[in-house]
Order: sequence, then C-alpha cells, then structure tokens
Amino acid sequence: MAQLQTYIKVCRTIRPQFTRESAVILRDEYKALRRADSNRQSQTSYRYTVRQLESLIRLSEAMARLHADSVIRPTYVKEACRLLKTSNINIVKSDIEFEDN
Repeated sequence: MAQLQTYIKVCRTIRPQFTRESAVILRDEYKALRRADSNRQSQTSYRYTVRQLESLIRLSEAMARLHADSVIRPTYVKEACRLLKTSNINIVKSDIEFEDN
C-alpha cells in the first residue's frame, strides 16, 4: 500500500509535455472527428467542440502520468482518442421508449 501511495504522489507531480509527433497526431485526430461529425447531417449526432479537444489533451496527459512519463507519446494520444470515440453514444429519439401514466 505504501508503494502505491508513493507511486501516485510521484505521478501527480509529473507535468508531461507533448512531442511534435504527438501534437500532430492530436491535431489530425481532432480534425478527423470534426470532419466525420459534420458529415452526419443529423441533429442527434455528437458535436465535437473545443471542449472535446481539451478533454483529449487532459486524457493524453493523464496517460503519460499513469506511465510516469515526462513526455506525451503518440500511443497515449491514440488511446485518448479511442476512449473519447467509444465513450460518445449517439441516442436517436426512436431508441427511447416512454410509458404513459
């Protein structure tokens, strides 16, 4: 338990920085998400905004801290993008059933 607490304390102090390659991947992934979202033409589609970009940045930083790494590697960015994509659910009105009281 003491080792785990020490590990968490150390990881919290790490301030990882993006590499050039990771920044390019982040930019390209975000642009692809925005492009795919704009092609849907549906009011029920999930909207990718700057808020989601900020989430991708925070998730990438968290992945680096988890690995006690001082740089954000491309694999961390790709995993953050995968997490964001799979966590967004598209709900269509016909998918929801209401009961009359």
